[in-house]
Amino acid sequence: MRARRPNDRGFTLLELLIVSGLVIAIALVVVPSAQSALGLQTREAASKMAAAIRAMYGESVLSGRTCRLVFDLEEGAYWPECAEGRVRIVQMEESRRGQRYEAERRDRARNDLQAQAMQEIEAKSSFSALESRMVRRQELPEGVRFASVWTHHQPEPYTAGTAFLYFFPHGETERAYIHVARGDDDVYTVVVDPVTGRTRVLGERIEVPREELRR
Repeated sequence: MRARRPNDRGFTLLELLIVSGLVIAIALVVVPSAQSALGLQTREAASKMAAAIRAMYGESVLSGRTCRLVFDLEEGAYWPECAEGRVRIVQMEESRRGQRYEAERRDRARNDLQAQAMQEIEAKSSFSALESRMVRRQELPEGVRFASVWTHHQPEPYTAGTAFLYFFPHGETERAYIHVARGDDDVYTVVVDPVTGRTRVLGERIEVPREELRR
């Protein structure tokens, strides 16, 4: 009968414990690192959007046009648009689906010439995509979504549909609270100052103050 050589022996209990310990240690390092990377991705998405908001504030002032960022909550994308002519936004009752509700108010034309001129202004004031190297269409990273978007002309935050953040040529925008999230716990809030156009990116969900919401 052939004697058993040392190399033929199986794993000892001690060796199995050591290997198991190494596997657990590696898992404890890798899993948090992966979670941290995903959290960083969410923060970067919020920061990039905040930069786009600041850039649009400047674009509106420099170009003398009313501009806006369009947020597609279904597709997880946003892009810039600008309009020619005067555009005024009024608050209206809006659906919970976040559909577009905006109004452009102008004086009625009193004669045919004024009516013709008004039609030309109306045609020019329609929003169209902005061609800019500073602000382009952006899509949120995979797994990141708009949890909600609220801008001042909305009666409540939108969680679906389309939302708009407007920028005016006299140097003003709308107060806004935009929530970018991955899952339920990894949430960032972008808060927009309406006077300066400055943004704050906060690593938590900050709800819209009750006094800001219309009753």
